[in-house]
Amino acid sequence: MENQSDFEVIQDGTISRLKGHLVDSTNLDDHKTFLSKSKEISLQDLYSVSWLGLQRFYEMVFKFPNKVLLSDIPPHVYRILLLLPSFGKKVGVKSFVIEVFKPNQDKKKISMTIEKLVEIGKKQGCFASLPDGSRISGSLHHLCRPFFNDFQIPHKNFSSKWCIKNEGICNFFYEYACFMRVTLEICSLAQESTARLIEESLQQICMRISNLEFGVKTIDPNFSDYKSRSLMSLMPHIHEVSKSVVIGLNLSSTTFEAVAETFEAIFLSERMVGSELFDQMEYFINFTDQLTPMARSLEDVGVELGDNTLKYGEISSLRKAFETFSGKDLSEKNISTLRRKLKMDQSINLNWEDTLKEIQNEFKLIQNELGRCIVALQGFDLVRQVLEHRVGEVEILKDNFNAVRDKELNWEQLKERILIKIVDRLVTDQEKFSFAFFFPDSTIKQHESKLLNGETFFF
Repeated sequence: MENQSDFEVIQDGTISRLKGHLVDSTNLDDHKTFLSKSKEISLQDLYSVSWLGLQRFYEMVFKFPNKVLLSDIPPHVYRILLLLPSFGKKVGVKSFVIEVFKPNQDKKKISMTIEKLVEIGKKQGCFASLPDGSRISGSLHHLCRPFFNDFQIPHKNFSSKWCIKNEGICNFFYEYACFMRVTLEICSLAQESTARLIEESLQQICMRISNLEFGVKTIDPNFSDYKSRSLMSLMPHIHEVSKSVVIGLNLSSTTFEAVAETFEAIFLSERMVGSELFDQMEYFINFTDQLTPMARSLEDVGVELGDNTLKYGEISSLRKAFETFSGKDLSEKNISTLRRKLKMDQSINLNWEDTLKEIQNEFKLIQNELGRCIVALQGFDLVRQVLEHRVGEVEILKDNFNAVRDKELNWEQLKERILIKIVDRLVTDQEKFSFAFFFPDSTIKQHESKLLNGETFFF
C-alpha cells in the first residue's frame, strides 16, 4: 500500500539509463549504489523533470568519487543543468540534444557532442547553423558554457553594422529575454511536478480510505459516513485545474522562446536597423501582460486546491468507528476477513490489538500524504512570486523604454535598474542560478541591495 514512483534506473553495463519522471517526490536513495558505479548516465528517457528533482540528482552525482558523464540530455533538461554550478566539470557532458530548424519548417531534435558544437562555434560564432543550413536554436555561448566557462565565447557574430556598433544593448535585451524564458520554463516544470505530487498523494489517500471503509462494514454494519467516492469524484476537477496552470505557463515559456529566436534572426540580418530591435522588445513587453492575470490565477487555484485537499482529511468518524470498537471477542476467522478487506497480510497479527495498530498506522499514512500535499501547495505561492518578480522588472522596462529608444536615457542605466530589481527580489534558488548564468558580469550583489536578509526557498 505504499507509493509507487514512475521512475526507474535501467542498468546496461557501465551505463545507467534514467526513465520516467525525475520530480520533487522521486526517491533517488534506492538507486544511489547503482548510479555511483556508472561511468555514463543517459537521460534520454526522462519524460519530465522538476528543478528540485534535477538539482538533487545533480548534487548526488557530483559527490560520487569518480567523474560521471551525462548523455542524451533532452533540451529542456540541458537548459536547467547549465544553470547549476560546475556543471560540465566533475559531472561531464558526453552528448545532449539540440533543436534545429529551417525557415517555415518545424524544429527537429538531433544529438550533439559539446566538442562538435564548440568547433561550430569557433568557426561561426554564437549564432550558428549546421552544414545543411539548419539554424541552431539558442546561442552557443549558452550551450557551450560548460566547455568555455566564459560567457563571451563564442564571439557574437552579429551581421548588421548597427548591432555590431550597439552590441551592449543587443546583448542585454537578448539575455533578459532568455532569462525570462528559462525562469518561466522552470516554473512550468515546478507546477507540473507539484500537480503530479498532489494527485499521486490524493489517489493514495482515496485508496486507503476506500480500503478502510470496506473494512469498517465488518465491525459496524450501520456505519454510513462514507467519503471515498465523493473524494474520488473531486480528482478530475483537481487534475483539470492543475493542468490549466501548467498549460498557461508552458504557453508563456514558448512565447518567450519565440521572442528570443526572433532576436537571433534579427542579429543575423545584414539589413537590420535599430528600430527593429526596439520593435521586437516592445512585442516582448506586450507579451508579458499575460503574466499578471496568470499570477492572480495561481493564487486563486492554490486556494481552491488547498480547500479541496483539506476535504481528504475529514475522516474523523471513520477513525472513531475503529478506535471505539471493542474487538477483543473477534475470532481469528473474523479478524482474517477484516484484514482481507483492509488488504493486510492475513497470515499474521490475527488479533484485534495488533490489527488496530495497523489500522491506526493507515490513518497516520493518510495524514502523512495530506501533509505532503499541503507542503506541495506552497509551490503555487513560490511560482506566483517568480511571476510577480518578472512583472515588476518589466514595469521598469515599460517606464523607461521610450526614453532609451529616444536616447534620453542610456540603456546601461535601464539595465542597472532592472538588474537591481532582480537582485532585490531573489528568493528562489532557480532565480539566483539563472541570474548568475545570464548576467555573469553583473557587479550587483544581493547584500548591497535593499533586500532584507531572509531564508532562501527552493523548488
